[in-house]
Order: sequence, then C-alpha cells, then structure tokens
Amino acid sequence: MGAEASALPPRPAEMSWRDYLIYLLHVAAEIEHALMVQYLYAAYSLGGPQVPVKHRPMVERWRSSLLTIAREEMGHLLSVQNLLCLLGGPISFQREDYPWDTPYYPFPFRLEPLSLDSLACYVYAEMPDEITVPAGRRLPKRYREFEQKEKARIIKVVTKAAAGHPHQVAGIYSAIIELTSDTSLIPDSCFDPTTLGRQASFDDWGRNYQPAPRFLDPEGSLIKPAYSRGPRVIVAPVVTRTQALAALKDIAGQGEAPELGIPNTEPSHFDRFLEIYDDFETVKGWTPTRRVPTNPSTGLASSRDQTPIESPVTRLWANLFNVRYRMLLSYLTHTYRLAPSSPRPQRPDVRGTVIHHAFGEMYNLKAIAERLVDLPLGNPRGGKRAGPTFEMPYTLTMPVEDINCWRLHRDNIEASQRLCADLAPGASADAARYLASLGDLDRQALEWVDRIISGLASRRHSA
Repeated sequence: MGAEASALPPRPAEMSWRDYLIYLLHVAAEIEHALMVQYLYAAYSLGGPQVPVKHRPMVERWRSSLLTIAREEMGHLLSVQNLLCLLGGPISFQREDYPWDTPYYPFPFRLEPLSLDSLACYVYAEMPDEITVPAGRRLPKRYREFEQKEKARIIKVVTKAAAGHPHQVAGIYSAIIELTSDTSLIPDSCFDPTTLGRQASFDDWGRNYQPAPRFLDPEGSLIKPAYSRGPRVIVAPVVTRTQALAALKDIAGQGEAPELGIPNTEPSHFDRFLEIYDDFETVKGWTPTRRVPTNPSTGLASSRDQTPIESPVTRLWANLFNVRYRMLLSYLTHTYRLAPSSPRPQRPDVRGTVIHHAFGEMYNLKAIAERLVDLPLGNPRGGKRAGPTFEMPYTLTMPVEDINCWRLHRDNIEASQRLCADLAPGASADAARYLASLGDLDRQALEWVDRIISGLASRRHSA
C-alpha cells in the first residue's frame, strides 16, 4: 500500500484483502451518509424572520448550495453500494448517531445550526491534501489566501472538535482507490459483473438532478455559461475494475477537486464550502440561522450530547420524521434485493415502484424538516425551535424472507398512519392539509404492499 493509505490503520490479520476493501467501503458509506444528513440539517437551520431582508438572498444561496452538496452525497452513497455489490459484499446504509471513536471520521457527528466553526469542519472534511491547478495556470488568489490565512485556523478548530484526531474524506478514498488498483491483492475474480441488474443507475436516481442544459444562441452557436450551480449526481453502475476506479475518482474529485475560479468547471464541495465560509465571515450583528438545537432527540432521557424535544406536539412531528427516514432507508436497502422486472406493460416493475416510493420519502422528509424548524422545542412561548432528528432505526437489516421485507414496509406505513392520526386534532389548516395528503399516499402504499404480501402468501401456500 502507498504512503497515503498506510496512514490509515493497517489491515487486521483476520481479514482477507477483499474483506478489508469491503470494510473500507462500509466506512466510506457511513461517512457519506453522516455528512449528507449533517449538511441537510445545516441547510434547514438557515433562514427565519430574524434574517435582514437585504441578506436573505445570500442566506438562500447558502441553503441552495448545502442542499446541492447533500444531493451529491446521496449519489456518492448509492455509488458505494454499487461497488459493494460488485465485490459481493453486503450493502450498508447504516451510520452511527454519534461515531466519535472511529478512526476514519473527519470529525464527531453533530446535527447543528450552521456556524463558522461547523463550516470549518465541512471545509476540512472536503479539503484536498494538496491544492493544485492545471499546468500553465497560476494558483488562484482565493486559494493562496486560504493557504496563508484560514487553513491554520480551520485545522485548529477541527482538531479541537475531533479531540486531536481529525480526518479528511480524501484519506479513505485514497486507500480504497489504491487497494482496488492492486491486481495482486484484489484479483479480477473478486468482481461479479452479474450484479449489474441490482445496482443503482443514473436513470433510476439521477435524472432529476442534472445540471442545467446549455442552449444555442440565435445564430446556432453553443452558449457556454459558467458551470451550473445545480447538483451533478453521480450514480455509477460498475462491472469492471476500470469502471470501479473511474467511479471512485469521480466521487473523490467532486468532493475535493480544487477548481474555484477556473471558468466552466464544476465547483467541488470544498469550493462550495469555502465560498460560504467567506460569506459567513462577513456576518456582523445578525444571525443567519433559526434557534434550532444541537442533536435534537425524541428521547426525553437523552445523553448529554443530545437535546430532547420537550413539546409533545413537536415530538410527534419528530417521531413522524423518524418513521419516514426509516421508510426511506428501508426502501433504499430493499432496491438492492430486487432485480428489475422484464419490460411488460401489463406488469408494474416492483423495483421501480420501490424507487418511486424512496423519492417520495425524500420529499416528505424535506416537508417535515421545514415544519420542525418552525415548531417550538419546549415552551411554546419561548424562542427555541426544534429540528429534523435523523435518528437511526434499531436496524436496517432486511428480513431473510421476501414476504417479511414487505411486512416491514407495512409496519412502517402503519406507524406513520398512527402518528398522523395523533397529530390531526388541533393541527393548523396547513398542517392538516399535509397530514391528509400524507394519509392518502399511505393508504395507496398500503394497498400496494398488501397486494404483494397476498401474492407471496398464496405462492407459499401453493408450493
């Protein structure tokens, strides 16, 4: 292994090289998942009536940038699952709620409102080992200023937050890329191309998140504006080592590639965070975030690292958020067990419908999160607000038998229905409309799941 990879803990003696690579990919998946929800929480914390009118466009730009990064992290997470499929390893949408002790995490997991210190952590996590520019170009002034001024402060902040042991995302991907490249340690026999049909694809997950198209001017010439600020979601199916390495390098490059100030190129996550960091340093005499807590929790007996949601009604909304989050993760996990159906117009594609439901839960989580940041944390007359909890379910392991996977989905839908019924009395007109809409969707989903369960039960009895 090379110098970069050797900085990570060595391969345990009881692991084969293939097993170690699968382990590293599991770590990468957890990091992508953790970063994604932290970025989402930071985005939802922004805004509120306390933001001066003249500063609201800037704050909205920060929010849009954070949401873009989070969507791209989702693509990274799906691509890592594809790599796990190719290697014959178990997929993983897990993450620890507070993984402070793992040697790979950039910094301790914290759901917190956006601040200069949290931005320092995000900049550090996505920071390249070395900032370089294409041959013949001079290092942009912004990068020179970063190296001379902010970098030392950022490292100091993150080192304190991580108790002296911060890490960059680039480190784990450097190790994965180097190990995947080594044909003596990972021979071609480790790759199973027959898994392609079960992998996520851009057609399934990415087509709603393409950069804005480029248009022709009246004379028919291609207009080349600066790169779109919208997301470029990487969802890479892989069947060969070459494709696996290309996907890994693309993911790593999207996070850390230093392209700030170079026209018509994709801004990396590092670039985007650095831009927000620059803006945030100008904030004086006002706050860009709502009064949301750090690590909001539905548990009243929370640890000292968590902030309990004490308002009973708000806690029910947070419970509903957790159920929909579990539904999303369960649907995502299930898609990797379902092969695409044969294209028959008279038969709906079950896998495609599960993916459709997963997209639906992404929108539900956004809607409930935006409601939570406006709901009271405790005393309704107080100014403290709640926030999206993103609490992990006790397990994401799918049952052994197919019929029980669908029963799991049924249980989740029924849990949502009960919470909606509990929230309906006394709900505002806007909340009541949303709950009614969600109830209709749940009834339709339940009918669909029950038909599948009934069909599987009939086949079981006739076997």
